Amino acid sequence: MRLRVLLASVLVAATLPVVLGAGPASAHDVLVSSDPAADASVSGDLDRVTLTLSEPPLSGLQSGIVISVTDAGGSEHARGDVSTDGNTIGTAVDLTDAGAYQVRWRSVSVDGHPISGEYAFTSTGATAPAPSASAPSSSATAGTPAVGPSPSATATEVAEAQAPAAHQHGAATTIWLLAGLVVVALLAVLVTRLVQRRRGPALTAEDDR
Repeated sequence: MRLRVLLASVLVAATLPVVLGAGPASAHDVLVSSDPAADASVSGDLDRVTLTLSEPPLSGLQSGIVISVTDAGGSEHARGDVSTDGNTIGTAVDLTDAGAYQVRWRSVSVDGHPISGEYAFTSTGATAPAPSASAPSSSATAGTPAVGPSPSATATEVAEAQAPAAHQHGAATTIWLLAGLVVVALLAVLVTRLVQRRRGPALTAEDDR
């Protein structure tokens, strides 16, 4: 009886370290954190999704690591290959479209078993760019007074406007000069006739003598 108890105690003592040691080694890796986090709302300026695992993925099986980011319509928004940095895996993404996104990932645990998971988050879309300071607003444009004509254009318009008046003034002056000449001529003729009339009786009287 004592021999059986002794053999059982030895067997338990020999197998216990194996059992305890095999437990943690066979445990699969798990997702510890993610950026963006599950159910989070992020800006569309975010350009990368990263996942942190409890252990680094099994080396040499990078082809089995996948991160997919899709929108509500099923379109893929992950860009490029998945990168690995220790126990963190990540990929570039385009989240400029506002809406809900689904992250589906797959990796290889240190024990060689595939692990996977999925979660959702929301993007508010790309931030609208600030208006440029050099671009005038519509209100400022509407309130800007119209630019007046250039000095040369104004001078030309004034000269053109004054030309008909100068022509009319010159024509009027010419008419008055002609009228004055006619009056002078008429006065000369009248004076000549008066002189001739006065001299006529004098000449007749002299002839009679």
